[in-house]
Amino acid sequence: MSNVFVLGVDSPIGLSLLRDLGKNQFDTIGIGNKRSIGHASRYCKRSVIRADSRERVISQLLRLGGDPKTNFLICISEGDIDLINKNRPVLTDYFTLLVPEQAQMDIVLDKYKTKQIADTLGIDSPKSYQLSDLNELDTFSQELSYPVVLKWANPLNVQPLLSKSGIGFHKLQYAKSVEELKTLLSVYEKISIYPLIQEYCDGKGLGQFFLCKEGKSYIEFQHERVHEWPPEGGTSAFCRSLPLAEHQACVKKSKALLARLCWSGVAMVEYRYSSDKQKYVLMEINGRFWGSSPLAMYSGAEFASNLVKLFGSNQIVIQPQLSQQNCIYMIPELKRLYRILFESNKIEDPNRHFDKSQEFLTLLRAIFSWKTKYFVFSLDDPLPFIQDMMNVCKKMLRR
Repeated sequence: MSNVFVLGVDSPIGLSLLRDLGKNQFDTIGIGNKRSIGHASRYCKRSVIRADSRERVISQLLRLGGDPKTNFLICISEGDIDLINKNRPVLTDYFTLLVPEQAQMDIVLDKYKTKQIADTLGIDSPKSYQLSDLNELDTFSQELSYPVVLKWANPLNVQPLLSKSGIGFHKLQYAKSVEELKTLLSVYEKISIYPLIQEYCDGKGLGQFFLCKEGKSYIEFQHERVHEWPPEGGTSAFCRSLPLAEHQACVKKSKALLARLCWSGVAMVEYRYSSDKQKYVLMEINGRFWGSSPLAMYSGAEFASNLVKLFGSNQIVIQPQLSQQNCIYMIPELKRLYRILFESNKIEDPNRHFDKSQEFLTLLRAIFSWKTKYFVFSLDDPLPFIQDMMNVCKKMLRR
């Protein structure tokens, strides 16, 4: 029997991987923090409390591992992928590592490098500017159409430097004028590293997901983000699977992009899609399991178990029949609704406007739809939801 170690079972992503693997008869070992929701799952055969430092995590894995032919390692976060790759030579004696090579991750983690490759394939991406000095802004500030978006080219690399300098990390920031842009950028003068300045792209989030080996796609899936948290753009709070027959021209470009990278493993190619303009704009490639992994699992796209089969067991993997499902991450969805109803002044995107009654009714209809599943709650596996509620209560009591 194959043992699959999942590093990072504290989130719905890790939980969905455990459920996928367990249902497909793999022995799962979940590695996570105390009170992890993954550890509460009936599909987690063995629970391991994660060691308290990066070095100790590697020592812990070496103690847990064994024959790489029967022990497989999957991890969730980009930080953990980086950790595994830095220790790949020693870990390969104990595990088959089901994580992308670092050379591939370095490309997809760098939004500017991704954009350069996408440009050669005719894939639209936001017009972007990278500063090396704040004075450079004057040379092109008049070309910009506001609002503009600030985001880091490589968040993983910059976060330690920001933390060391006492500067907060922002995944996204919006500037509505050149004056506001200069104010936001001036914060980063002390480290002389600046986020990308990107043109604003409207539309909904469209995610296209693939399991690839050496650039060839074996499994495909796609969804739209109905709601995001925060409301102006972020992670999926409410998402809906889409038939593979839709957006086929975009799917072909996504597959061409991954083929150019000779990608091996799972990947999400993310776009902003404007139905009015029929335009797709590439946002990024996630070279890891994504936030809406529960939706893929519920829809029949079992990426985790097929990843093990394709790379660990050399089994034949074929495209599954998919069902159309909705999936809600309830706590972020409720936070989103509260923000729209009562704190709309905190929504940073000046171009986003919401019909409050319609937002409430959309959520209500989804909750009562037989097609709706949940990121954490499942009648088949209820204990993670109970653990999640206990964690929420403890967090509230500590405030």
